[in-house]
Amino acid sequence: MTYCSAVVFLEGVKPEVREGSAIEPTLPPQIPLVSDEILSNTSQVTTFDDATTQSIAAMMHQQHIRLAQLDRPPSQRSLTARNYGSAITALGSYLARLETPLPTKSVLAQWRDDLLSGRADDAGTLYAVRSVNARLAAARKLLRAVADDVTDITVKLVLNDWAKVEDAKLTVIQDKIETDYGRRLTLDSLRDLIRSIDTNTLKGLRDRALIGVMAGTGWRVSEVVALTLRDVFDTVNETGQRGIRVRNGKHNKSRIVVLNGWNSWVLQAVQAYSKAIGLTPEEHPDTVIFRGVKREKGGQYSAQGEKLSTRKVEDAVNSYAAEYTGQMVTINCHDLRRTYAKLCKQSGMSWEALRANMGHSSVTITEKYVGLDVDWSERVPNWTIEL
Repeated sequence: MTYCSAVVFLEGVKPEVREGSAIEPTLPPQIPLVSDEILSNTSQVTTFDDATTQSIAAMMHQQHIRLAQLDRPPSQRSLTARNYGSAITALGSYLARLETPLPTKSVLAQWRDDLLSGRADDAGTLYAVRSVNARLAAARKLLRAVADDVTDITVKLVLNDWAKVEDAKLTVIQDKIETDYGRRLTLDSLRDLIRSIDTNTLKGLRDRALIGVMAGTGWRVSEVVALTLRDVFDTVNETGQRGIRVRNGKHNKSRIVVLNGWNSWVLQAVQAYSKAIGLTPEEHPDTVIFRGVKREKGGQYSAQGEKLSTRKVEDAVNSYAAEYTGQMVTINCHDLRRTYAKLCKQSGMSWEALRANMGHSSVTITEKYVGLDVDWSERVPNWTIEL
């Protein structure tokens, strides 16, 4: 059974139970242990196999009953128990909405941020910091209660790590204008930049591909320099969508950024460059794509070295200018990452999808790239004084 709040957290409804794993506070002996490597870094564990997930779900159900005193008549439940019950039920509804099986640390962090911003439910309810932290406390209590009864040391450590999600913090939203968020190019400006690059040279083909990947996927510089042909041309998800894979992103997290079709302009740019330096996905699948260039006699360029450094990528991008707020300005790599975020949000991408594509741990971070829309007209005073 998949751990789902609609089953696990609703009073009176129990999940399907494997014999010897639900009521007893132990996990089935046949559940495999996670490797010693992962055991030493439990923060890398974000999910379990089906058998383990089912057992954890059953144990959470039992702990929910205990913490919320659901085995008693409502009139006999303590205020603390009622609060626990309300918080855990809300978490269950949120998990069902995300269609995610377990309340991992990243899911709890997202829940926290969505409670603060009104995205946790369809009603758009905004919760105060204190209320959010009370709900997080209930979630921690639930995870730690299950961890206390688990005999598998790996599962115990992982659940306790998930319970370490940080509390919400009171923040003051300050007024900002467009330039306060950092440069984000418009689609027209980015299009003009891409088309201005001289692709009659190898350097131009490389730089167009570099800028295309960063602006078309939102990748970090450190991710771009490690890009291989397999990552670009052999990444297809289960629905047949083409994407580009980040194998070792920030904090060693992998992700796939879906592109807008098999004939994506990003793929075209990378293919033109890789073909020019003699690289093919069939013969060089694990070869790093981007490398240095050497200027030859006659103004032509040749490929040099096996891999570009992040500094060389930054220098290459810094050599171009784009229109921004009516002026031509030198761009940098992070401008392209912010541009990707802004353009994707303007085109209708959801906050959660954009967060995943950007590789952020929380939507709150993504919002800093996109910026908040402010209707300044509502803040104009509707009165004046004649002088």
